[in-house]
Amino acid sequence: MKKLTSLIICFLIILPSIAQQKKETVNHKGFYLSMAAGPAFGDIKGKDHYNYPFTTKGTAFGFEAQIGGAIQTNLILHGTLQIKSIYGPKINDVRLNSKYSFDEDFFGAGITKYTAGNFFITGNVGLGYYTLSLETNNPFASQDVSTDMGFSFNIRAGKEWMVSRKWGLGAVLFFSRTSLKTRDETFTEKWNSNRFGIYFQGTYNRVK
Repeated sequence: MKKLTSLIICFLIILPSIAQQKKETVNHKGFYLSMAAGPAFGDIKGKDHYNYPFTTKGTAFGFEAQIGGAIQTNLILHGTLQIKSIYGPKINDVRLNSKYSFDEDFFGAGITKYTAGNFFITGNVGLGYYTLSLETNNPFASQDVSTDMGFSFNIRAGKEWMVSRKWGLGAVLFFSRTSLKTRDETFTEKWNSNRFGIYFQGTYNRVK
């Protein structure tokens, strides 16, 4: 993961030089597709029916996709999917092997506002949940345990540089939170997280 962070830093240094040198106003219109990936940090905490605490730690690999369209120039409405996966998580200071993953998934909707200089800020709201997975030799018999869904939101801010008339590349900082309860007839679990990170981002935006 250190190599990935170093790559992001190098990317941010060289990107402005490979982007279009001419300063121009960027207007986002029409169809919108944005994808981003990178490291995500922050702990996931839970308590079981007896108030016994659980803390999951580890650097996650995060991926997100947003698809939608402009409702007016530089104002985008979109659906959003996000996945953050910790491979070999540490739960209460016990390190699990790499066949285990602890995932935080999100789906919802949001709005992104661009400036004429191609800076942007995004807000997403929706549902999130957590899954502990064990990879097996049989891909059809993987063992997954998931929580119920609960309220989740995230905010993002970043900058893109246009590398063609329709494609922009850049970086985004984000903060996200998911809070929920899982219940059945005999117990209640509580889970919450505060996550943050920096992603590479690529955006396709068809211009009218």
